[in-house]
Amino acid sequence: MNWQKLFFSISLIGAFSFLFLTTLAMYLYPGGTIHAPELEAYSFLNNYFSDLGRTRTFDGTSNITCHRIFKAALTTSGATLILFFIALPSLFKQTVPKTLAIIAAILGSIAGLCYIGIGWVPWNESYWGHRVYVERSFLAFLIMVIFYIFAIYSERSYPNKYGNVLLVFFIILLIQIIIMFFGPRAYRNSEALFLQAVAQKIVVYSEILVMAFMALGAIRLSEKGEN
Repeated sequence: MNWQKLFFSISLIGAFSFLFLTTLAMYLYPGGTIHAPELEAYSFLNNYFSDLGRTRTFDGTSNITCHRIFKAALTTSGATLILFFIALPSLFKQTVPKTLAIIAAILGSIAGLCYIGIGWVPWNESYWGHRVYVERSFLAFLIMVIFYIFAIYSERSYPNKYGNVLLVFFIILLIQIIIMFFGPRAYRNSEALFLQAVAQKIVVYSEILVMAFMALGAIRLSEKGEN
């Protein structure tokens, strides 16, 4: 196995480890949302992912177990995402697509570092610090997707179906970012919280599926390169 295939395989594992660890954290979360701190369970439609990383819930209950699991999930997914983007440019042979892929790799690595920051800076301890990492991660990922799409469409040997999938995800991510920046603030009422939390869930799970699909494709392409 060449190092590129190894890195792509690790990134695939990282995507599903995030899914497993955050699901576990949801199960163990003591409960509570911004508008309903008395709840005794995680509300899939009214809690953010970041609520899992709080050191204390909204009513002051210790959340240290979920905090550690969430930190592990974000650290793992962020680190493995960086590995994916380190290997990405090797799939492109032509000058222009390779240059675009290198830019995408830099932006993707920035997003990966921001994911790690999200896990290590709980929003109940540093709201603005946490928010900076969240916003930078989504914006870096959005711009990365643009360069990745053009790199794929410009490279003859890279199947366009992967670019098509990224294009659909770009639209989903763009809508979520618009909601995040310009939509109603979650603290105002329960309806606004519902909108923001659901939009976040949709884009995060879409990203997991898309990156798993891209990793599988990258593994196949790297195997062809060995032949």
